[in-house]
Amino acid sequence: MLQIKDNPLASIREDLKNLIIKSVNKAIDEKQIKEVDIPDFIIQKSDSKEHGDLSISLPMMLSKQAKMAPRQIAEIIIRCIEKNDLIDHIEIAGPGFINFFLNKSWLYDTLYIIKAKADKYGETNHGKDEKVQVEFVSANPVGPLNVVSARAASVGDSIVNLLKAIGYNVEREFYVNDAGVQVYTFARSINARYFQLLGQDIEFPEDGYHGDYVKDLAQEILDEYGNKFVNMPETERLESFKTLGLKKILDGQNQDLQEFGVEFDVWASEKAVRDSGKIDEVLKALDEKGYSYKQDGAVWFKSTDFGDDKDRVIIKSNGDVTYIVPDLGYHLDKAQRGFQKVIDLWGPDHHGYIARMKAGMQALGMPPDWLEILIVQQVNLLRGGETVRMSKRAGQFVSLKQLIDELSEQV
Repeated sequence: MLQIKDNPLASIREDLKNLIIKSVNKAIDEKQIKEVDIPDFIIQKSDSKEHGDLSISLPMMLSKQAKMAPRQIAEIIIRCIEKNDLIDHIEIAGPGFINFFLNKSWLYDTLYIIKAKADKYGETNHGKDEKVQVEFVSANPVGPLNVVSARAASVGDSIVNLLKAIGYNVEREFYVNDAGVQVYTFARSINARYFQLLGQDIEFPEDGYHGDYVKDLAQEILDEYGNKFVNMPETERLESFKTLGLKKILDGQNQDLQEFGVEFDVWASEKAVRDSGKIDEVLKALDEKGYSYKQDGAVWFKSTDFGDDKDRVIIKSNGDVTYIVPDLGYHLDKAQRGFQKVIDLWGPDHHGYIARMKAGMQALGMPPDWLEILIVQQVNLLRGGETVRMSKRAGQFVSLKQLIDELSEQV
């Protein structure tokens, strides 16, 4: 009797293949078919129930060697298959396909396996503990997570769970963009609301963040620290508001994600990457490998050597690095942490950035398929049949927390 193993379909294909090979060898021994080399063949899932559960095209593959019609070979193979509990009956179709109709008992055996393994059913060791990192969400830390981030969190977490289920050693990572212009705009927004709450007529930054959450943050700071920051030098005050604001926002984002069922293993910081010397390491490596050059007062990366449509500026004429450099530094850090595969989930507005990033990592010595970038398409949120317009700067968005609260009332 054939034994059904942990992965029933894989086991059935393996057992059926062995039966077929034995059948062909028996036919050769009995001189029903001339001596042939049995090629590797695939046992395919049939397209429709009328064609059985599984099928092979082996007779057509053997026809030339055996100097026999495929249907004649199919008939011989069927006659020579030993009796078993796996196959209910067999049919020949078309020019020589063999369709196998399986005994349904394997389905009942599978139910016992599912019950025994419970939530471990379907897991395999395909990944062999290969170290993989999936970076997703990575929203700017200047406001609460919105429903767009909820979609990215769902997709990213599902990918991690699937990879873990098939034997990969996977880490979830959230990259905090805490070094860009937006964080100082955020600090200036908190600064204005702080002084307004103290009764001072301070003009709000035109490019600031207008959401009520900024006023709430300013109120929390005022309640906790009072007027401590009033007479502080502006530069020092803005740095303090940036630090306090980022911590409160990140704590809130982490809490919302946990309520949503997503927990990150690592929260990486762009500022830490910049402070670590990775930028200089990237620039030095590109220069030493001959993948950078000077032109028009700027330094360029030869990304076209790796399939990009044009070379990219990495140091502007004013001496500032372009955004790809810290991004490459961050991904170089991932490589140095030992990840054998890195998967990034980006929004559709970053689609044009993919080729240059993959080119950069290849230039730094990583294989072409080391970095995989997936685009999570945005969808419109409808309320009452109308599209909900969202803008963090304008303070118009539906937060992840609102989504969780609203769904918890309905589900």
